[in-house]
Amino acid sequence: YEIPLRLVGSEMCIRDREKAYKNNDMEEQKLFEYTYSLEPADVNGQKELPLTLLVKRILEVATLHAESWNAGYSTLIKTREAWVLSRLVVEMYRYPQIQEEYTLQTWVESYNRHFSARNFTIYDKDRNVCGYAQTIWVVINLDTRESLDITQYEYIARNVCPEKKIEIAPQSRIRNVADEHPLHFDIKYSDIDLNRHFNSVKYVEHIVDLFPLERFDRNRVGRFEISFMNEAGYGETVELYRCEESSGNFTAEMRHGEKTLCRSRIVFVPR
Repeated sequence: YEIPLRLVGSEMCIRDREKAYKNNDMEEQKLFEYTYSLEPADVNGQKELPLTLLVKRILEVATLHAESWNAGYSTLIKTREAWVLSRLVVEMYRYPQIQEEYTLQTWVESYNRHFSARNFTIYDKDRNVCGYAQTIWVVINLDTRESLDITQYEYIARNVCPEKKIEIAPQSRIRNVADEHPLHFDIKYSDIDLNRHFNSVKYVEHIVDLFPLERFDRNRVGRFEISFMNEAGYGETVELYRCEESSGNFTAEMRHGEKTLCRSRIVFVPR
């Protein structure tokens, strides 16, 4: 697949960053975690943590961990470099409920010249596992749009944690999605990120919006996969394709003309 060219930056305020660093002793650490409270304004129609907000939290905590190493957005941008999300897999056994605290713990499992694999465990307030996530990242030069050699970053070698694994199946290969009646939408102001490209979370938002409310009332999203392949920009028209491969197992593809932007899989599990 092609390397995506979307910049990922933190939306956390300085106070939140200081709180996170204090909770993690302000040191380089292999494991990093951050605790949230699910407020009424954050929940979905089922009064639980929405998948879209979970993805946003995953990006935030990854950024906070990198910032604690002085290797996050605020540092890399000085040399016109940035971490970019390439793949994401989420598996959830249950979603935190309204006014419940939940914690995301993250670490880097492995890396090579081109990619870094960062894992997550999602805990409830009693440290029971709610689910897992795996992300794959690259670093790009913002001017040339080319990927960089990740092995040059010394802090990864110091902090990689290969012995800590998660119970999640590898991402599947998703082929072209056939759909004779794709949906169309234009990328608008609220869809773009600081790089003026289609926001990572918005990809997920448009995919889950392919399904009616009744499906989410009867089912939860047990597994979600997405591979980012190309960028889209403000004002472009995007086509969204959906196909049911088996009962409760759907694939989706987002395109702009002949260019595939992403491919995704969403697996529903009965409640």
